[in-house]
Amino acid sequence: MTSDNVLVMEKTSFKDAVTIAKKGTHCGMCRFDFLGSGVCPAGRKHGFLAYWPQGRMEIVKQLDSGRVKPTEKLKDIVNSCNLCGICDKQCNFITQLRPEKVAGALKEYVDSLDESEIQHVPEDDILHGLREIVGDDWATNDPIIISAYTMTILPPDNKLNYYVVMPENTEQISKIVKFANKNNVPYLPRSGGTAFSAAAPTVLVKGLSLEQGIIIDLYRLRNLEIHPDSQTATIGAGITMFELQKEALNHKLRALAAEAGAHVCSNILTTGIISTWGNKYGAFADNFIDLTTVDDEGNIKKHSDWERNNPYSTEPGFTNLSLTPSVIVTEAVVKLHPVFDDEEAVLVPFDNIRDAFRLLIKLGKRDVGLSLAVLSRKYLAEFLSPTIQISKDFDYVCKNYLKLNYVVAVICDQNDKKIVEDMVNCTIDQSLMKSLILGAPRFSKLRDSEFLKILSEEEDPLKAIFAGPMRKHLEKALDPSPEQVSKVFDEDLQDFFKKVYSKPEMTDIVWLHAFRILPTRMMRQQMFMGPGGAMWTGDEDHYLNWIQMFADMGDKLDVEHSLGFISPLDHGKFAYMEYDYYYDHNDPEERNKISKITVDSMEQSLVMGKVLTILNYLYKGIYRKEHVLYPIAKGISEEEQELFKELLGTVLGEEI
Repeated sequence: MTSDNVLVMEKTSFKDAVTIAKKGTHCGMCRFDFLGSGVCPAGRKHGFLAYWPQGRMEIVKQLDSGRVKPTEKLKDIVNSCNLCGICDKQCNFITQLRPEKVAGALKEYVDSLDESEIQHVPEDDILHGLREIVGDDWATNDPIIISAYTMTILPPDNKLNYYVVMPENTEQISKIVKFANKNNVPYLPRSGGTAFSAAAPTVLVKGLSLEQGIIIDLYRLRNLEIHPDSQTATIGAGITMFELQKEALNHKLRALAAEAGAHVCSNILTTGIISTWGNKYGAFADNFIDLTTVDDEGNIKKHSDWERNNPYSTEPGFTNLSLTPSVIVTEAVVKLHPVFDDEEAVLVPFDNIRDAFRLLIKLGKRDVGLSLAVLSRKYLAEFLSPTIQISKDFDYVCKNYLKLNYVVAVICDQNDKKIVEDMVNCTIDQSLMKSLILGAPRFSKLRDSEFLKILSEEEDPLKAIFAGPMRKHLEKALDPSPEQVSKVFDEDLQDFFKKVYSKPEMTDIVWLHAFRILPTRMMRQQMFMGPGGAMWTGDEDHYLNWIQMFADMGDKLDVEHSLGFISPLDHGKFAYMEYDYYYDHNDPEERNKISKITVDSMEQSLVMGKVLTILNYLYKGIYRKEHVLYPIAKGISEEEQELFKELLGTVLGEEI
C-alpha cells in the first residue's frame, strides 16, 4: 500500500464509507479479473461474499443500520484485506466507486472496538451437519458473513436467520439438499447474485429471495475445461461468462455471450442466455449439450439420462410462472463457436427506431452477421463513457446535434460487412469507434461547440459526420488517446488506466462485445431494471407499439428510461427486446415506481398479445425455445387478466 493510499484511508470516515457503500449495486465485477490487475486475494482464498469488496460494502451498510453486531468473523474479514487497491481499479472502471476506502474505514472501525462489543455466535446441530458435508471452513451461521448476501439473495430487511454453505462438487450439493429436507430447512442456490441484485429493490424481491434457511453458494464449483476438437466446454456452476470466454479465446473459440459477471450455468437455467449473438448461435437449450443437476430431493441427474422423459419440454402459456429454480445446475457442457480472423464491427446509425428495426430484421432473416442488435443512444453512451457525466453529455450530443438515436450493431466477417455497407448510406467503423472511446471526454465537451452547431444544420448530419468530409474534423477534435481518457479518473488511478486503455482489446469493439464488461456501467451509482421479452417480427407496427408502451409508462411516472436493445432470434422470426428504467435504488419512492412499471408492463404486454414477457420464460432456459416461444398466444381476455394478476400475486407473495 502506497503512502498516497494511506492518506486516502485516513480521510475516509465510517460515515463516508456508508455513503459510498450505499451507491454499490452488487454488479459482481470485483470477483474476476477483467482488467488484468488480478482479483481480491482475500475473496479468492476465503470464498464467502463477505471477503470480497462488494461484501465488505454491504457489511458496512448493515453495521451502520444496526441490523448486525460485530463478531469474531468481522475481525477475520478485516484482517484478510491488505488494502492492495485491486478492487478500486476494477470498481472505478465500472462504477466510479472506491471500495478500498470502505475497507479502510471498516478496519479503523474494528480497531476501535472494545472486546465487550464483539458478539459471540452460538453454533447448532444444523451448522454441525453442514460442516460434516463440506468441512469446517465452508459452512457458517455468522450474521456478519450472512449479511453480505443481502441484495444478492437475501431481502434487505429480514432477520439473518440463515446458514451459508459453500460446496465444492455435485455430490456435496446432493447431500446438502437431502440434509435440508430431512431437517425441514428451506434452501436456495446462489451463483453470482447479479440477477437478484437488479430485482431486490422492486416488487420481485419476495418471489426471488430466500426468507430463511440455507444459502448454497456455488462459487467453489470452478471446473473449466475446453475441448477444442468438439468445440465444447465443461464448466462448473461457479464459472462466470468472462472466465469461460477468456479460456475459449485461447483456442480461437467463443461462447454465447451474456454479461461478464453472469454465472454460465445459472444463466442457462434462468433465461437460456438471451444475447445479441442469439440469431446465429441460438437461445435456450440450443446453447448446451448436457447438464448435471440436483433436484429437490437431492437426486443427481444428467439431462442426457436415458430414462428421462423429454427433459427439453415445458408447459406453455402465460400461467406457467416461476421465480425459483426447479433444479440446481452444477455443471454444464456448452457449445463453443469459431472465432474468425476477419471479424469486424460495423455500426449503422439511425435517427428513428422504425428504420433501425427494419434493417435489423432484414439482416436477421438473411443470416448476415454473428451478432445483431439495435442499441439506443443511451445504451451506447453508457458503454463508451468512463464517467456518468460524460455519458450524459455524450447522449446529449447524439440527440441534439447528430440526430443519432439508434445504431444497428453488427459483428461480422468481411463478406457480411460489405453486404451491410451496400445496404446503407453510412456506417461507423472500428476505427471511428476507437476514436469515440479514447476521445469520449472531448466528445462530451463538444456540446456547445460551433462545429456541432454547423453539423446539426446539415440535411443529413449522420451522413455528413460518418461518411462525409466532416469525419476527419471530428476525429481531430476528439484527439483520442489513452492519456486523454485516463485523466477523467481519480489522480492516483490515472497511470493504471492509461495502461488499461493502451491495451488493444479495450478499444476493439468485437472483443468488448464478446466479453461484455461495459454493460455493467449501466449500474454505476444507480440501478436499472430491464423488463422486456420476445415477440414475432412480422407485424412491425405491433412490435413498435410494444416499445412505445414501455416509453409511455416511463414518461407517466417520470422515470428516466430508454430502449436497451433489440436482437433477433430464429433467423429473424422473433426479436428479443429489453427496455431499461434507471433509478436511485436508495429512494423508496423511485423503487415503488419501478415496481409498478415491472408489474404493469408485464400485464399490458399480455393484454396486447403475441408477446412473451421475461417473467413467462424465467427459469425455462433449459427447455427448447420451440416449447417456450411457439406459439405466442394472442392477447389475454379480461377473465384471463384477472387470473394473471392472481397468479402473479401468489408468485410475488403480495397482492397486486
